[in-house]
Amino acid sequence: MIKNHLKIAFRNLSKHKIFSLINILGLAVGMCACFLIALYVSFELSYDTFHNKADRIFRLVTDIKTPSETLKVDVSTWSAAPSLKDDFPEVEAFTRINAANLHIRKGNLLFKDEKAFFADSSLFNVFDFKLIQGNPATALKEQLSIVLTEKTAKKYFGEKDPIGQILTLSRDNLSAKVTGVMKDIPANSHIKGDMFISMSTFTQKLNKDLDQGWSDFGAITYLLLKPGTSAKSLEKKIRSFS
Repeated sequence: MIKNHLKIAFRNLSKHKIFSLINILGLAVGMCACFLIALYVSFELSYDTFHNKADRIFRLVTDIKTPSETLKVDVSTWSAAPSLKDDFPEVEAFTRINAANLHIRKGNLLFKDEKAFFADSSLFNVFDFKLIQGNPATALKEQLSIVLTEKTAKKYFGEKDPIGQILTLSRDNLSAKVTGVMKDIPANSHIKGDMFISMSTFTQKLNKDLDQGWSDFGAITYLLLKPGTSAKSLEKKIRSFS
């Protein structure tokens, strides 16, 4: 029975070749489109899900109210996160990042790294960015410390061990030491850095007393909440706190 149906189907296809070709091509294109859309949606929904604490990580944003409007910005003041950590037991940890906008010098070579960031030492506690070399608890603790991705380490040092090597931050001609090498960040991460410089370099050396300021909105801030904490409840408390 099935054999007869197949024979009839192939005969019809051979009799109407152009019409059959259009239908088959249309079906193939439609299936490919559905497959590509499914891949795209799956990739977009996978963003940042590789972090084990993803359900407890929240970004701190700000509503700046002026006489004429309310500006919604995706950053906070530099002192907001440390103050929240001190005043709210719901906050387990925080970390901040900020685009570095630096030229990096190695010997006589000058590089402009488009994906360089300043970052707090707690970066590797809040996010699951894996270090291949170095101690995640201390790699970004000291001023003028740098953590590189594998790809960036090879760009600057080739096969040579990068730990302890010196790179110069040409903005202020400061010598910074490589203290860690991390795995390349996955494509489905919204943080796309290839070099992280200790935040204390930025807030204490390049911009002294920045951590005590409440008027400079430049910190991309993340809060890690303790297990069982209601983000909605904490949000209401933060509004009265601010």
